[in-house]
Amino acid sequence: MSVHPTAMIVRTLRRLLRPTVWVTVERVFTEVFSLALFAVQARLLGPQAFGLIAAVMVFVTFWDTVPMNVVLEALVSVRTIDKSHFATGATATILVSLIFGAVVFSLAGPMANLFGDQELASVMRAMALLPPLQALSTVPLAVTRRDLRFEATTVRTIVSLIAGGAVGLVLALKGSGVWALVWQALVQRLVAAIVLWSAVRVPLRPMLSARHSRDLAVFVGPILSASMMNWGAAQLPRLFLGIYLGPADLGLFTTAGRFNSIVKLVAMLPKAFVARVDLRRFATDRAAMPPAARKVFLQIGLLGFPICFGGAAVMPTLFHVWLDPRWYDAILPGQIMLLGCIPFVTFFGSSAVLYAVNQQGPEARVSITLNIVTIAGMAVGMLYGLIAISTAVALAPLLLLPLPILALRRTGYVTVRDIVMPQVPPLLAAAGMGGAVYLLRHHLASHVPETTALPVLVAVGALLYPVGIAALMPRQVRQIVAQLRSRR
Repeated sequence: MSVHPTAMIVRTLRRLLRPTVWVTVERVFTEVFSLALFAVQARLLGPQAFGLIAAVMVFVTFWDTVPMNVVLEALVSVRTIDKSHFATGATATILVSLIFGAVVFSLAGPMANLFGDQELASVMRAMALLPPLQALSTVPLAVTRRDLRFEATTVRTIVSLIAGGAVGLVLALKGSGVWALVWQALVQRLVAAIVLWSAVRVPLRPMLSARHSRDLAVFVGPILSASMMNWGAAQLPRLFLGIYLGPADLGLFTTAGRFNSIVKLVAMLPKAFVARVDLRRFATDRAAMPPAARKVFLQIGLLGFPICFGGAAVMPTLFHVWLDPRWYDAILPGQIMLLGCIPFVTFFGSSAVLYAVNQQGPEARVSITLNIVTIAGMAVGMLYGLIAISTAVALAPLLLLPLPILALRRTGYVTVRDIVMPQVPPLLAAAGMGGAVYLLRHHLASHVPETTALPVLVAVGALLYPVGIAALMPRQVRQIVAQLRSRR
């Protein structure tokens, strides 16, 4: 029997890399490629076009974050699963996506009137195709997560981003305006579905089974409430900001928030994402869970903290080199929100352990509380501008940091010390590095061009952080070095 070339490629690659590496590669490529593409398109299109897309994506991301994510997480959470679970989940998702797409299409006119920009209506109608396109990927995504086959999703992401990005870049260069971003999104979703189904073959037929629906429904409640709040905290303020301040300011806020998202998606979520499945093997072994959990918190912090501090220190230089003055008002909000990612090491690590021991309820309550406080803070901040809104985004997780710690401690699997202590060395090393880079940036500002200063600052940060880690964690560093030598 012949094997499809795409499937053969991902099988070969799967044997070479671990799941966490695959997820990290996917996140890193997504953000690096998106930033590079944005660097070109931002000068061609300006904040207005990106603000229009951000307004429409409020509705599209509702689909991704709530209905589709609920079904996806339920399919992953069911302990014993068969083809009928997948078929029922796929059928329900596609039916709901068609209804949701029709609702988005019908809301296009009223939303354009609210924003005072009639081009929003036609953009929104075209983007209503995205939920049905994304719904086609539900089952293969669930299969890859259950089996830790993240190489398939990585290949899908890389291929679809390149395809969509090529279309978007060509259209932007031709002067298509916001429609360059519209076609970029449509092509990306279509190619993603095609590639994923080519790599993950799951025979399905349309069906809605009451018994299998009940199996999935057990997980719907906690996941639905958390997903709703996650979407609300991230997207509703953007919607009101666009209505209140206009698409241009929304484009600036979205750009500033991009750095916050990069840290979460690239440096924190990959390990937490894999850990929520990997730690399930310790759910019945309370002695083995604490060291495994400590390792998760340490690994998330090792990569996340230096990006937060170092990124905030170099951000003004980065903007001056990368973008034109239309975007400079996003610098300080971007720095504030980037530093606001620091508490999410605790939030994401705790979420991974809670999911691993099937404690979705406490995790959902923590997430809901965080999102309510964030939304409330942003609603107040909206009256005072972008900096106030960004401050609200940064302060909410810091003020609520005890919540995930207490939720995890109540499970009896780990202690507060298991959560906090692994984060201290990388936090101190990253803070020291960030402070040094900040001082160096001010010194270089009057001596060298910013195009020269940027790589110098990045290089200095990349050198100082490992030195700090070696000074604060000498025993762990020696163990790593010994392991590397033994593999030669």
